[in-house]
Amino acid sequence: MTDDLHVVLARLDAWLEANAPADHAALNPPAAQDDIDAIADRRFSLHPDLVTWLGHHDGVTATKGHGGPGVILPGGFILHGAEGMRAGQRTMEEAIAEWVDENESEDPGLRDIYDGMYGYAFHVRWVPLATDITGGELILDHRGGDRFGNVLYGLHAGDTEGPVKVWDSLSCMFQDLLVALSEGTEIRLPGYADPVTPHLSGTGTDAFVRWE
Repeated sequence: MTDDLHVVLARLDAWLEANAPADHAALNPPAAQDDIDAIADRRFSLHPDLVTWLGHHDGVTATKGHGGPGVILPGGFILHGAEGMRAGQRTMEEAIAEWVDENESEDPGLRDIYDGMYGYAFHVRWVPLATDITGGELILDHRGGDRFGNVLYGLHAGDTEGPVKVWDSLSCMFQDLLVALSEGTEIRLPGYADPVTPHLSGTGTDAFVRWE
């Protein structure tokens, strides 16, 4: 579906440029290939959707926080660039390694950190995509099988149930975003959250999308 994602992202850019220029201006230029490669650094293969997205935009620069320009996703999520994704993956990896070190005497099998979990919130094959104001994250799942490429939502603090799938893929996420923006329809992010509808705030070059 990578070719389809190229089309979706081009249409999304065009809509933002025409209707929400402040959001469009907050989109970063494409990420450098070396920065994209550094996210996994040969630990695992990145999903093609992620490579395609970063090849269009290296995340966003949201200078006014979670409620201002650049926050194109509902829920106040700010999209990370490649460096933020790399840092988030390494944080998960380090947290799992620490947990394994503390618990290996009770269960030596926990040494297999590539299948391990930490507090039901960390996995070494999860790549954080975006973070909201509460610390909740959108995560791209890089585990094998049917889970590969799923977009998950989860919290790192106090989460006892683990992340939940909110989209089948990054392509689906951006397709749903494009439809909601272009048609003014509601979108639902975390399973427990109320649906929200996009509205434009500001005028002229200061216009940006708000979700209410």
